[in-house]
Amino acid sequence: MTEHPFNPESFRTEGHKVVDILADYLHRTSEDNQMPVLPWTEPDELTEIFAFDNGEGAMEPFEKYLKRIIDKYIKLHHPRYIGHQVTSPLPLAALVQFCTSLLNNGAAIFEMGPVNMAMERNVIRKFKSLIGYSQGSDGIFTHGGSAGNLTAMLAARQNKTVYNIWEEGVKPVEKPAFLVSESSHYSIGRNIRIIGLGEESAVKVPVDGNFRLRTDLLEKSIKNAEDKGLKVISLIASSCSTATGTYDNINEAADFCEKYGLWLHVDGAHGMGVLFSDRYRNLVNGIERVDSIVIDFHKMFLVPALNTLVMFKNGERSFETFAQKATYLFNNSQVNPWFNSAVRTIECTKSALGIIAYTALKYYGDNYFKEYIEASYDLATTFAGMIGSYTDLELAVKPEANIVCFRYAPEGYNDDILNKINASIRDIIIKEGSFYIVQVELEGKLFIRNTLINPLTTASDLSALLQRVNIIGNEQLEQIL
Repeated sequence: MTEHPFNPESFRTEGHKVVDILADYLHRTSEDNQMPVLPWTEPDELTEIFAFDNGEGAMEPFEKYLKRIIDKYIKLHHPRYIGHQVTSPLPLAALVQFCTSLLNNGAAIFEMGPVNMAMERNVIRKFKSLIGYSQGSDGIFTHGGSAGNLTAMLAARQNKTVYNIWEEGVKPVEKPAFLVSESSHYSIGRNIRIIGLGEESAVKVPVDGNFRLRTDLLEKSIKNAEDKGLKVISLIASSCSTATGTYDNINEAADFCEKYGLWLHVDGAHGMGVLFSDRYRNLVNGIERVDSIVIDFHKMFLVPALNTLVMFKNGERSFETFAQKATYLFNNSQVNPWFNSAVRTIECTKSALGIIAYTALKYYGDNYFKEYIEASYDLATTFAGMIGSYTDLELAVKPEANIVCFRYAPEGYNDDILNKINASIRDIIIKEGSFYIVQVELEGKLFIRNTLINPLTTASDLSALLQRVNIIGNEQLEQIL
C-alpha cells in the first residue's frame, strides 16, 4: 500500500478499480445463472484462505484482494438468492453509503451529523404521511430491527409502568409484561429479557392456522397474566411475521389496546412496504392507530444493512425512554431536541442511516417501490400456485407477502422422515450453490422458506427451484427406502 494512506490520487485510482469490479459483479450476477449463489467453503478452510499471511500478505494488490472477497461472498444480487430477509441493495444507495463511510459523520448530535439529521427528518415526515399519523408523531433511525424493537419496547415500558422503572428498576409487584404472538420475531422475546423482565413477562398469545395472532384470545391472555401477578403494558403485533409473511389484524389489536390502555407496537420490519401500494395497503389497515412501528429499510426498501426507522404516534413519548443526561453531549437547556438522536435510542454514535434511506426514496421514487412491492407479492402468489401443481410438494400457508414456505411431502411418510429429507434438500442446494434458501419449523414440520426480495428473481427461477427440490427429494427418499 502507499506510504501515504490519505493520498487523494491513490484513493482515486483504487476507487475507480472498486467501482469497475463491483459493476462487473452486478453484471455477472444478473446474467449468469450458473454462478453459485454461495460458493460453499467450510468455515475452517475459509479462515485459512484469509489468513494474514495468505494472498501475498500486505503486498497483495487491493484489486486482487477485493476480487478474492467477492468470489467467496454470498451473492445477494443473484436472482436465485431467495433466502434471508436481507436485500440486494440498490446501487445508488450503496454508493452513497460508500461516501458516508469515508466522511464518517456520526449522528449522536446534530453538529456531528447535520446533513444526516436533516435528511432523516424529511424521511420521517414522509412516513408520517404514509402511515396517517398526526403532526405530533416522530421517529428515529436505529441499526436494525432488533434495536428498533428494543427502542420501542423501552418506550412502552417507561410510559405504561405506573412508576419510574428507568430510575427505580423492576419492582416485584405488578411486574410489567408484554403480550406477544407465538409467531413474533425472536428479538421480541430476547428484548423482554434484555430489559430485565424475564421469560414470564413474555406472555404468548396463540396463532391461527395461518399463523396470525388470535385476537379473540387476547382477553384470556391478559387475564392469565394478571392471575400470575403480571401487569400487561403492551401488545406486540406483526406486519408481517418473519416466518410466514402473515399480517396480524391491526384494527382488532388496536381495539383491545384502547380498551385496556395498552401500548400497541407493530413489528413492521419486513412488511411496511405495502404503504406504497394501493393493492396491498389494506394489509395494514389501522396502522395509524399504533403507538410505535418498526420499519426496516434494508429489507423491502433495498438499502444496505442495517437501516431501521422507528415511528412513534406521539413523538413526546420517545424522549421519555432514556432519562439520563450526558452533559458533554447535550445542552440541558434544550427541550426535546429532535436533532440529537442519542437522547432517544440505545445508540450513541450512529452511522448516517437517514442519508441512505433518503437517497433511495429520492432517486427511485414512490412509483418504483410501489411496482417493486406489488411485483414481489404477486410473484409469491404465482409461486404458491406453482407449488400446488406438484403432487409431492406442500404449501405451508397461502402467502400474503413475498415469503413462501413449502416442503417436499409425499404421502405416507411421517414428519420425522420428511423433516430429515427437507433438511437434506436445503443442505444439498446450498452447498451446490444453485440457490440460496433457508428453512423454518412450523408446528413441528420443517419447511423450505423463501423470501422473494430480489427484484431480478423471476418465475422461471422459481420453477427451476421446484424441479431441483423434487429431484433431490426423490433421491433422498430412495436412499431411505
